[in-house]
Amino acid sequence: MTFTESSSRATTPCLRSVDVLASMLDRHGAIAWFVDGRTHEIVWTSGQASTLFGLRPGFFPFLAPPGDEVLRASLSALMQGAGPWTGDAWAVTTNGSRTFVRIAASLIAEDRCAAPYLLVTMTDISDLAEAREALYVLSDVDSIVWELDLATMRFTFVSRQAERILGYPIEAWLTDREFWHRHMHPEDRTWAPAYCENETKRLSAHEFVYRMIAADGRTVWLRDIVTVVVEGNVPRRLRGVMVDVTESKEAEIERDRLLTEEKATRAALEHARERAEEALRRRDEFLSAASHELRTPLTPLALQIQSLLRDVERGELRLGAAQRRKLDIADRQIERLSSLVTTMLGVSRALGENLGLAREPCDLREMIREVLEELDGERTRSGASITLLSDAPAIGVWDRNALQLVIGHLVRNAIKFGMGKPITLSLTTADGVAKLQVCDDGMGIAPEDHARIFEPYERTDAAKVYGGLGLGLHTARRIVEAHGGRIELRSAKGQGAEFTVTLPMVR
Repeated sequence: MTFTESSSRATTPCLRSVDVLASMLDRHGAIAWFVDGRTHEIVWTSGQASTLFGLRPGFFPFLAPPGDEVLRASLSALMQGAGPWTGDAWAVTTNGSRTFVRIAASLIAEDRCAAPYLLVTMTDISDLAEAREALYVLSDVDSIVWELDLATMRFTFVSRQAERILGYPIEAWLTDREFWHRHMHPEDRTWAPAYCENETKRLSAHEFVYRMIAADGRTVWLRDIVTVVVEGNVPRRLRGVMVDVTESKEAEIERDRLLTEEKATRAALEHARERAEEALRRRDEFLSAASHELRTPLTPLALQIQSLLRDVERGELRLGAAQRRKLDIADRQIERLSSLVTTMLGVSRALGENLGLAREPCDLREMIREVLEELDGERTRSGASITLLSDAPAIGVWDRNALQLVIGHLVRNAIKFGMGKPITLSLTTADGVAKLQVCDDGMGIAPEDHARIFEPYERTDAAKVYGGLGLGLHTARRIVEAHGGRIELRSAKGQGAEFTVTLPMVR
């Protein structure tokens, strides 16, 4: 025992009782001090207190702020007549470790004592401090810490977060044994308690997600993490944490809803695509059938018109100027219709899944000349001149009819949209590749339309005035690509157009 004389201490009869109390505190290993009530000087330190905190000078120097100041103020209040005081604070032991202590202070002086003494005791409650810190962390998030007595089926503890999350007073949790079950979402009221009961019987920690109805009618999703407290192989209590997962659960539900909508949209789009493909297939079938049917009467009709024109030329048939003009118009219209039917046949073939090229050695320059000869009537009527620039034959292994369809379409477009201005065709060969360029100085094509006009049934706004199926360039591209080549466009609105077809000569 260490008992230090205070300068203010007097020898009085009451000191004997203080000595007895000090001896008793030491014998029981108490952490205790006697403090002079007037000066706040420590006049006695128990052996256990000395071992833990030493005998450093000053007013409880081992207490971490503000614990020392709180204790000093409490001792002053005791001297003013206040009742016994308790409080908690952190302290540093002689080995440098931190411990959490509960402090109790009371006045022990008797009336006949000249120096009033104050008794200060401390109890190590570090475990409680850790629990408090854990509860503080949990209270900082959306979680409810709880404990349930299985014997009474009542909550014995519910953290303050419960009131903020669900809106019900803590007393309702603690007094109403049906509280949890009664405020659960009706759809979860059967399976959730049954699941928890089954896992508890198995003494198994468990985790599950369910819904509760808050005081304001909101649906709150909770993830309940439950531990079973077992004594003598019998479950006695349940302890757990209810974590508010409403935000993430609602986000998950919204995600699932959007995924479902996306799947439905995709299915609708797929169905629409299949219907569109079917409609296009039937249109292409009709195009093919119609072109074949139209060609049958056109051939003899064209022959009859040509025969009549020859009779007029030989003088075997006399017609007035008006009748001759009508016959010429009929001849041109039949020629135009015949050209359209030929185009339709080529298009219907090109739009098929298998183009089925009939390759053979042929001269691209000769094919160009044949096409220009066939289109000479159209060229003459447009007033345009066509120049073919080619120094030598361009022999390759190609499908003659298919490429003539490509050449015919490009030249016909140049005549149609060239506004009567000169048209130039350039044919060159180099490194096993033939390159054909068809250039005009007509209305041109805006850059934003370059890719679109190669798609089926697509035309520029200006082209719609001239009619047509909107399949020519798409067909040309398919044929060229089937030969391993490519077709490119360079043009601007009002600056003419230049189509370039590049074809490998052997493939």
